[in-house]
Amino acid sequence: MKKKTVLKLLFIASCLVAMYSLFYSHETNTLDSLAFQNIEALAQSENDAGAYCYSIGSVDCRGHKVEYKISGYSLE
Repeated sequence: MKKKTVLKLLFIASCLVAMYSLFYSHETNTLDSLAFQNIEALAQSENDAGAYCYSIGSVDCRGHKVEYKISGYSLE
């Protein structure tokens, strides 16, 4: 009889832990959202406008494969 009681208590405890983890798992979504915003902010300035493309190679520049891609710095 004690074995059934212990199993019931373990089952109830595991259910409570599962419910707790479901309700408080939204904190990781905030971190994921922040990480995606940082990636998006870093990638905004990655365009080929104003870049000079030279020779034939393996670097992508405006849809072409080139050897060198030279672009200037900007404070925009």
